[in-house]
Amino acid sequence: MIAQWFRRRRYLRFTRNVAGAIRRRLVGVAAMFVALFVVHVAAMVAFEGLSIGDALWLSITTSTTVGYGDLSAETAAGRLATTLCMYLFGIFLLAQAASDVFDYRALRRERRKRGEFEWSKMKDHLVIINVPGQDADAYLHRLVEHVRKTPALADIPVQLLTPNYPEGLPQGLVDLGTTHYTGVAENSANLAAANAHKASHVLVIADEPYDSRSDAHTYDILSRLQALSPGARADRVVVAEVVDDDNRERIRGAGATTVMRPLRAYPEMVVRALAVPGAEEVLENLFTHEADRLTRFDTRIDNLVWAEVLVAFVRAGAGLPLGYLRDDGGVETNPSPNAKCSGQAVIVLLDETQERSPELVRQALATAGA
Repeated sequence: MIAQWFRRRRYLRFTRNVAGAIRRRLVGVAAMFVALFVVHVAAMVAFEGLSIGDALWLSITTSTTVGYGDLSAETAAGRLATTLCMYLFGIFLLAQAASDVFDYRALRRERRKRGEFEWSKMKDHLVIINVPGQDADAYLHRLVEHVRKTPALADIPVQLLTPNYPEGLPQGLVDLGTTHYTGVAENSANLAAANAHKASHVLVIADEPYDSRSDAHTYDILSRLQALSPGARADRVVVAEVVDDDNRERIRGAGATTVMRPLRAYPEMVVRALAVPGAEEVLENLFTHEADRLTRFDTRIDNLVWAEVLVAFVRAGAGLPLGYLRDDGGVETNPSPNAKCSGQAVIVLLDETQERSPELVRQALATAGA
């Protein structure tokens, strides 16, 4: 691991040095070409008696190898100046510049692929910090796929900050418009390189979903993020996975606006937390028997308007109906208020304080059918 880290640092320094050398060479080539161009224009004015406009036109058509033939050097001195300035050195410099541009673009593509490119202008994006230890590719693909399906987040740029993809992201993530920066998040420079302080949405994934030591890493990352952006936008959503419920308040104090348990099988819940902060608490409660819970009442409903069922249950204090079991065994969730419903059971959301008797439910349904 340490040897790989040193190899990567050497490669990163090498690519940065190459990119800097290409940029410096381009600047030098451009300066030399401008100097030759000016000399050629002056020679055409002096030797050929051309106006500055005609001399400029002749220099442009010659250096770009277009050569319309409407103007040309006729004196020996003018032809010698054209040969030296344009044919011998000018076209060579243009070819060198074109080659350097192609090399620079190829290097940029390689650095983007390997997660070494800093998207300096990226902002108002979703930055995903860390990846799951197991099945990371499948998890991230489902996560980003649901981000793209969520209207509030469909067009948001997505960037990963992780050391897991030094050779490039899986093609499925690339196809979903995902970029990445290769590096550990426990480093302020890497957070800045990923523009985490400019993001509108931040997701910090726990290293291990069952190891409470992951919360210490999350706390460190959020503290660094706060230091980078002390005046962050008020509406920024920061979702952090917390393994130990006792650490929730500490994680919130470090800057998380939303905390939730790691749920590797349901990345859709993470997307709900990003798009609708607070929804994760409603969903988490459904997984805990001591909190609000779902109950099924096996009682018959026949051709009842769903809105009337809802009102009757709420008025009777019988809970909040979320759906019903059809006669064919399928479940209808959140029907249209005007839909007429028939089935063999009702799925009801109850609070944690009271038990509801089947008799109360039957009375509520009788009210709905009255």
